[in-house]
Amino acid sequence: MQFKFLTILLSFIFISACSIPQVYKLTVQQGNIVTQDMVNQLKEGMTKRQVAYVMGTPLIQSPYQQERWDYLYTLERRDKIVKSYQISVFFKDDLYTHFEGEVPSEEKPEVQQEVLEDKKENNLLDIPSE
Repeated sequence: MQFKFLTILLSFIFISACSIPQVYKLTVQQGNIVTQDMVNQLKEGMTKRQVAYVMGTPLIQSPYQQERWDYLYTLERRDKIVKSYQISVFFKDDLYTHFEGEVPSEEKPEVQQEVLEDKKENNLLDIPSE
């Protein structure tokens, strides 16, 4: 009798102990980082290879729409989308014509985005100013 009671009590303690702390959620960056400098380098009449050199490999290349490349970016922090944008690059006869979408206007690169947000929350990191 005592053995059953002890087993049930211990299993209840172990199960309840696992549910108390919160699960750590990672910051997830997905997609292509596109800056205003990259878009400024695009010139009408560039080949697809030249555009890929400037912008990087597109995230989406549809086999059905060969005249359009999509560059997507998402920054997700603890199940909340902090930043998201899409740039579409268009071609005609394999030559660049124009792009659509909004280029992010922030001057902070996304590589430092996570560090800067951690500093706001925790004040643990001191980033030297240039």
